Amino acid sequence: MFNFIGCGSAFHTTLGNNGAYLKKDQTLYMIDCGSSTFHRLVAHNLLEDVKRIDILMTHTHPDHIGSLGDLIFYSYFKLNPAFTPKVTVIAPKPLLEEVKAIASKMGVEDLQVSWQEVSTSSMFETFTINPVSVEHAETLTCFGYEFIKGNERYYYSGDANAIPDFILKQLLKGNYTLFFQDTSGADYEGNVHLSLRELNELIPPSYRATVCCMHLDEAFPIEEARKSGYQLAIDSLIK
Repeated sequence: MFNFIGCGSAFHTTLGNNGAYLKKDQTLYMIDCGSSTFHRLVAHNLLEDVKRIDILMTHTHPDHIGSLGDLIFYSYFKLNPAFTPKVTVIAPKPLLEEVKAIASKMGVEDLQVSWQEVSTSSMFETFTINPVSVEHAETLTCFGYEFIKGNERYYYSGDANAIPDFILKQLLKGNYTLFFQDTSGADYEGNVHLSLRELNELIPPSYRATVCCMHLDEAFPIEEARKSGYQLAIDSLIK
């Protein structure tokens, strides 16, 4: 389903800030736009021939919103036709208001971007999306998303230190085609990310092939995760 522009944590500069994408025809569908994302988009020519960019936001930490202003400005001034808005920022209402406020402080004007409130059964590409409130940083509004199309069902956690109970139940019933989960090697009390140890405790081995670990920190034990049966977002990282 998704490929990744970056699949690292905030400080993992080699892997880049975690962010997924789909590109179809002349539309680029993205989840988040972190500090390193704009540079990676340009470096890998992902913006070539793009006429529309839809960005689904999970929260407002810099590694998820840091270069949103750059992308909005670049698309408005440099992508053809110039001086027309091409970016649509999508989020549930409380998060959308936070993103708009931050973008305004960056100098973004409403004529340069479109804003779209997402609710249950909104669309993203050809998927129905359901926003899911998740636990991450106490001071921020944070969301993950379900993506549904026919018999396909995907979950994207965003940054989260837990899996919501009703989402976990769906996973353990085998109802997800693929399950993208924020997973860290770091493991300590108060961690705002879900550690690999905690993920192992939640997910029986027979269900792990459906789970793709993303937002990998520098301490993440890649080979241990593979041997435990998980997929890794690094394998879907743009080359």
